Amino acid sequence: MHSNDDVPPGFEPIVTSPFIEYLGRFHWLPGTGRFGMHVRPEHANTHGNAHGGFLASIVDVACSRGTRFALGDGSTVSTITMTLDYLEPVDVGRWFEVDTTVDRAGGRTVFTTGRVVVDEKVLAKASVVLARHRPRP
Repeated sequence: MHSNDDVPPGFEPIVTSPFIEYLGRFHWLPGTGRFGMHVRPEHANTHGNAHGGFLASIVDVACSRGTRFALGDGSTVSTITMTLDYLEPVDVGRWFEVDTTVDRAGGRTVFTTGRVVVDEKVLAKASVVLARHRPRP
């Protein structure tokens, strides 16, 4: 079981929305598309693992933030659709990371992949399509 202080080196807390703050401390590895968080007991489903809805929320935010960082042009994004495949459960108490990759960035849409990783093992994979909102000049 990990404590909330057991954060890998380099990760820093990041403020997102009141909803994510409610779920717990969300972290970012600056300069990358990698995010992390601990699974706490209140995130558990009836099987004692991370609830799928909890993971989906975190993956959605991580992919949006990772995409904005990768674009680097001040664009904001909003999720159009997300498909999340749960490959194996994420245990309560574990630190998990969401590694994001922009697969294709067009003028109006961006296709991003998110991988939920624990100890370098992929436990879930997401395909996310985001609407791109460019800053006005």
